[in-house]
Amino acid sequence: MWYKALPLLILGLAVALTAAAIEFLPDTLYFPIIEYAAPENIRVALLEHGELEQSTCEQTASRVASTIRAHCPACRVVGRCLHGLDAERRRILSREPLATPSARIAGGKLTMTFSSPDPQLALAVCRQTERQTAVQPVDQRLRCFPALAPR
Repeated sequence: MWYKALPLLILGLAVALTAAAIEFLPDTLYFPIIEYAAPENIRVALLEHGELEQSTCEQTASRVASTIRAHCPACRVVGRCLHGLDAERRRILSREPLATPSARIAGGKLTMTFSSPDPQLALAVCRQTERQTAVQPVDQRLRCFPALAPR
C-alpha cells in the first residue's frame, strides 16, 4: 500500500529540496557587483551569478571594473564582492520586473540595471547596450527590458 504513495513522497521531497536550495544557496556564494556612474548622469550596475570562491569573485570584479575604466576614464567605478544577496539584489537576478530598465544575458548569468534622473536616458542607454552586443554570440547578447516589463 505504501508503494502507491512513493511517487508523491518523492515529488514532495524534490520540491522541498529545491525550495531550500533557492532560499539558502545564494547565501553561500560570492557575487561580483560592479557599479559605475558616467558623467552623463547615468548609473549602471552589473550583477553576475555567484562564485563559490571569494578570490574568483574578486578577480572577476576587478577585471570587469578595469575594463570599464579603460573604456570610460571619466566614470566612477566600484567593483566588489558580496557574500550572499539581499532581497533587492536577488530580485535583480530573478525574472521579476524591475523599477528601472535592465539588460540581461539569456539564462540570466549577467544582469545590468540602468538608472538616471531622466528615465528616457536610462532606457536609451539600455537599448544602446543591447544594440552593441548584437554582434556577439547568442549566449553573450544582452536583451534590454524597459522598466516594469516582464523579463
